[in-house]
Amino acid sequence: MIPKGFKNKHFLKAASEIDKNGVPASRQSYRYDLLLNGKKYPPKYVISIANKFLSGEEFPSYDFNAVEAKDYFMRREYRILDRKTGAKKSKIVSEDDESNFPEGKEKFKEHRSLERDSNISRKAKELRLDQVGELRCDVCDFSFSDTYGEQGAGFIEAHHTTPIFELDGQRKTKIEEIALVCSNCHRMLHSGVQLLTIEELKKIIAEQKQMVT
Repeated sequence: MIPKGFKNKHFLKAASEIDKNGVPASRQSYRYDLLLNGKKYPPKYVISIANKFLSGEEFPSYDFNAVEAKDYFMRREYRILDRKTGAKKSKIVSEDDESNFPEGKEKFKEHRSLERDSNISRKAKELRLDQVGELRCDVCDFSFSDTYGEQGAGFIEAHHTTPIFELDGQRKTKIEEIALVCSNCHRMLHSGVQLLTIEELKKIIAEQKQMVT
């Protein structure tokens, strides 16, 4: 059974060690590849090495198999490549963007008609999965998958950081103008008269934490 308690940082440290030392012939993957920061790694070996950063020792390869390793990463939104069937994309759950926010339905319609590439949210999420391997809130670091398990896998909301009046109907949103946020932070970004920035909301959260400690 794969140990509990792994965080993305453990896998990134494992990837760095693999980059430095390589993969032993006996630990090569012959079917599945795990994508981390745009590079391919043997999923099972990554878990074994990551355990050193979690508990201090490498997790034995005989305690789990390649399919279990593959399924473990896919349940947690990581990108897995299957060499026999091609790429298997992690599940990405659709969300209704900003239709329920205080701006109202008419503002939402304008927001959508001005931009806007209908696939921009999905593209931003797929890019994040390719680069980081998981979907976390850019404001508070919340992960739906960590909290809700399979029920929350692939869920995050897309927040358009550029107000629609700045687009002026002249151009579409760029991927770098999309932030990925949890539902609570998304509401708070839109809760005032003016759109809050990601950094402004981070500052509010930090100040609140200081007040209660």
